[in-house]
Amino acid sequence: MYDPERGWSLSFGGSGFLGLYYVGVTRCLSERAPYLLHNASKIFGSSAGALHAATFLSGIPLDRVLQIILDLTWKARRRNLGVLHPSFNIGKCLRDGLQEHLPDNVHQLISGKISISLTRVSDGKNVLVSDFQSKAEVVDALLCSCFIPFYCGLIPPAFRGVRYIDGGFSDNLPLADVKTTITVCPFYGEFDICPKIKSTNFLHVNITNFSFRLCLRNFYLLSRSLSPPDFKVMREICLRGYLDACRFLEENGICDWPQLCPSLSSEEEEPEAILPCWEDQRQQLSLTLGLAEGEELLERLSTLPWDEHILDTLSPRLAAGLAEAMRDRRGYLSRLSSLLSVRVMSYVMLPCTLPVESAIALLHRLLIWLPNIPDDIQWLQWATSQVCARMMTCLLPSSRCQIGSKELTLGVGPCPVGCPESSSSPRAQARLLGLLTG
Repeated sequence: MYDPERGWSLSFGGSGFLGLYYVGVTRCLSERAPYLLHNASKIFGSSAGALHAATFLSGIPLDRVLQIILDLTWKARRRNLGVLHPSFNIGKCLRDGLQEHLPDNVHQLISGKISISLTRVSDGKNVLVSDFQSKAEVVDALLCSCFIPFYCGLIPPAFRGVRYIDGGFSDNLPLADVKTTITVCPFYGEFDICPKIKSTNFLHVNITNFSFRLCLRNFYLLSRSLSPPDFKVMREICLRGYLDACRFLEENGICDWPQLCPSLSSEEEEPEAILPCWEDQRQQLSLTLGLAEGEELLERLSTLPWDEHILDTLSPRLAAGLAEAMRDRRGYLSRLSSLLSVRVMSYVMLPCTLPVESAIALLHRLLIWLPNIPDDIQWLQWATSQVCARMMTCLLPSSRCQIGSKELTLGVGPCPVGCPESSSSPRAQARLLGLLTG
């Protein structure tokens, strides 16, 4: 919710491959109400929302963010099995992309301005991280916030020695105060900036601070958040974000406010200054679409299929950025492999090629995993012992008192919160083994 008197913050929820929606929202706010972005007290983010918040605060241009997202989408879609293909390693793609595009002083740029939502593996509680000491810590925190077990891998990454997974498992839409936080999400629900739909269906599910409307469109978007759609759908998602942000500004009476932010440099102000007035754009689009009297423009635009002329009228810069990002840069071999006959042949040969590609991908992942094997093995031993202990206490309730008495006798307690690796020492392992064997 937006409250200019009490200040405000922004929160971007987890969305997977639908992160292009946030680019459309940010482009709209930067053109029509830049102070909402630059004067926000803090920007919260979970998963893809955390990635977007980090790239924005680090000063990466939106056109470059568009290119990064679409390049990742192309990598995920170029194989026959998509994201399920063994050669596609989303964790490595994210790490390489963050290392390449984030500036070296990113920890100084975003510390205190961002809150990244993480889920601690040891107890499942939510942790918000705001301060960082190096670029490596920023990258580790973002990778932890995006890690979905079994989808991204088996062993969760670590941040400052503690294992974390996707923040969406504990708080998918982090915020400090409901009344002063502008929530943004590409799913239909009860958010400030989100797709709207006129329907008598009021069924909502609130999971981990995430209001999810039970409708077919949301289930489609949910599937596309894990398996990226084609580029045409991605453009529509980006346009949807721009239109939903326009609706939010209109509902709060912000469209007629000054459009330029005093903190911006003259080089950044000049392109924004030529943006037409919202009322002029409204009249132009209404005449073009032939709207009836009383019909809402934004609702009509939301139901129309993709049309480049609409985006050219609303935001020429966003239209130019999308056109440049989606320009075909493939070589001759890539264009040849996209032919229908070649794709059909690749599916026919899949039973023969998939085992070979799987073996190569497994070997490659093993080579990458070699430096982290000792720490990961120790964590796996701790996780296995914890699972065995919980199973014993559930199957044999009488052993719960015996284990508790032995813990008091030996002075061994549960693993400290946030430090599961502490039980990996030889002495702790010997005590834990004695407890399990009785």
